[in-house]
Amino acid sequence: MFLRLMSSILLIANSGIANAESSWRSEVLPIELGVGYAVLSIDISGDGRLDIAIVDSKRIVWLENPTWKTHVIYSTPDAANDNVCFAPHDVDGDGHVDFAVGHDWQFGNSDSGGKIGWLHSPSDPRQPWTYYPLAEEPTTHRMRWIDWDHDGRQELVVVPLKGKGTKPPTFAESGIRLLAFSPSNNKATEPWPMKVIDDSLHVMHNLDVVDMNGDAEQELLAASFEGVTHLEHAGDHAKKTLLGSGQAGTAPAIGASEIRLGTFGNKEPYIATIEPWHGDKVVVYTQPVNREAALWTRHVLDEQLKWGHAVACTNIDDDDDQELIIGVRDNLGEEHRSGVRIFDPKDPKNGKWERKLIEPGQVAVEDLAAGDFDGDGDQDIVAVGRATHNAVIYWNDR
Repeated sequence: MFLRLMSSILLIANSGIANAESSWRSEVLPIELGVGYAVLSIDISGDGRLDIAIVDSKRIVWLENPTWKTHVIYSTPDAANDNVCFAPHDVDGDGHVDFAVGHDWQFGNSDSGGKIGWLHSPSDPRQPWTYYPLAEEPTTHRMRWIDWDHDGRQELVVVPLKGKGTKPPTFAESGIRLLAFSPSNNKATEPWPMKVIDDSLHVMHNLDVVDMNGDAEQELLAASFEGVTHLEHAGDHAKKTLLGSGQAGTAPAIGASEIRLGTFGNKEPYIATIEPWHGDKVVVYTQPVNREAALWTRHVLDEQLKWGHAVACTNIDDDDDQELIIGVRDNLGEEHRSGVRIFDPKDPKNGKWERKLIEPGQVAVEDLAAGDFDGDGDQDIVAVGRATHNAVIYWNDR
């Protein structure tokens, strides 16, 4: 039955390829990357247009809309290890976007390294920014701003990939320390208080800031070896609820890797993941018919990929559903290549989504982001590559 279901999905997928190619127009941006670890669509100049910010291996840059001129805000050309992540927030309340940053990225070293800091923007973001160190945590890999304790102020949540001192293939010696930093009353040079909000999960590759309860209070969704976990503030530690099983099997090919929350037109949520860790499956979880069920229903949408490495959920057409955008980092032979794939829900409760491909092989996608870059009301896509060392905008010309 599973094979018949997958066959029906892929037949729907193939019928959408021509449509995707005719409705999207690619523009290669004037920048060459080492590794484009992360990308954001964000207004940095303050002119109301979305710019593009990129974490490159040895620098952090932003490209100014509409010329896409590159401005370097942090440069580490002689660093032994790479920059890996960032998160925007007006840290000091001066009206300008700053960035928390994670660098000294060492994939194979869970004992030391992993630097955390932040970059202060001057009034003119085209001028040099100032870096302030905060802490170290081995394998620091992802970060998000969230009002974790619901006090009206944003905390910086930092996620290492692996628990300290853990070893492959199980990385079971300790859980990852999910850290929350509180900016010190907007004083740039003072240390930020830090607390551990959870230390029970293993190999957490990504997380998302969400409001699952509809109570206007923020929570976290985490993708880890354990699968999909919902974390809520509950005093000193997080309250955890397992929502998705992830891929079963033998470590390290278990659990979930990337994660984002999307919604259907009826405002019902869905959870999109890549599975397992650094995996080969696009997976969506939908709420079970029986809301008392412990786990959400798991649907495998696509297995014709190698190393999915980016997920976004946004509305790119005329219906009310948020489409699922997937970035694929590596080629699975010549037939199934890297690049951007779009999944449009058709009968999502039964696992049926229409798959469309955009310029297969153009970008070995490490990360992607959606945004309306030309102000026409449609969501465009920017993708940054690893092996291809490029950044490309896909204009939504529907």
